[in-house]
Amino acid sequence: MYLRSSLTRRRMLLGLAGVTGTAVLASCGSTSTLPLASTTTLAKEPTGYGLGARFPDGYNSSTIMAIGSPQRAPYVLQGSDGWPITENVPDSIELIIEHEGATLGPLTINRHGEPGSTPYYPLIFTPPTVGVYTVTLNGSTATHLFKVKEPGDLPMLLVGEQLPPIETPTMINPQGIEPVCSRFEEPCPFHQLSVTEALKQSRPIAVLVSTPGFCQSDVCGPAVEVLIAAIALQEHDWSVIHAEVYVGPNNNDFTTAPVIDALGLPFEPSLYVANAQGTITEVVHLTMDQREVTAALATAV
Repeated sequence: MYLRSSLTRRRMLLGLAGVTGTAVLASCGSTSTLPLASTTTLAKEPTGYGLGARFPDGYNSSTIMAIGSPQRAPYVLQGSDGWPITENVPDSIELIIEHEGATLGPLTINRHGEPGSTPYYPLIFTPPTVGVYTVTLNGSTATHLFKVKEPGDLPMLLVGEQLPPIETPTMINPQGIEPVCSRFEEPCPFHQLSVTEALKQSRPIAVLVSTPGFCQSDVCGPAVEVLIAAIALQEHDWSVIHAEVYVGPNNNDFTTAPVIDALGLPFEPSLYVANAQGTITEVVHLTMDQREVTAALATAV
């Protein structure tokens, strides 16, 4: 969900489930430092699917894509009505990336997603240069454009940077945030310490920014449950923090909590994973499942 500064902040949280329009193909031309092949790929029989982005691409909102490190771009398949397909989708799809005349792919992208959530396909690759990239669903005319910037031009923290000390709310010290946890069943177990305290414990750290009780799409809703399940399988001791997005949503106060500015986030959910030294080793934005979260946690141990 995309956060916008507005008097009606909750209503302006746009679930990126709706940001799935197919863009018009643009021509590109030049080489890159990626091992891109300048060959073309024969198209398979048309799939009939549309291709929708579940990430800020520089057109629907400011891009989150940067050069020089692996970037994650989750896609969904769309039906003829333009809505994401939730059932009977393939176990994998093939995507082709084009940028300035160079082509990468087709790349096989496996299906992800929790039961009951919209299936998605996370494209992960390292963009070599800034500019506009075109992604095409192999065997289809469906395309999508996204922009890539320099890392310093993005507001959010990136892999390799230090996780900052943040006085996130705890059950003992809610820091004026109510509720501290909006999980429906009961508060999740990740409100025992703040990020500041976690950085002093010399353990790997996971920080999830998410508001399950006030999410309006299946992009953000399952994130807390996914992290609970993934942490339960870990062999190491972790410092885990869940931070809510809003100050007082039960009282119609949708002012964003300080953690949003501290991490430079224009959306949620976001998972930051850091090693025992506080260095960010992986970030997973927006739609996520247990497989991806487990893989992210493995980068810190």
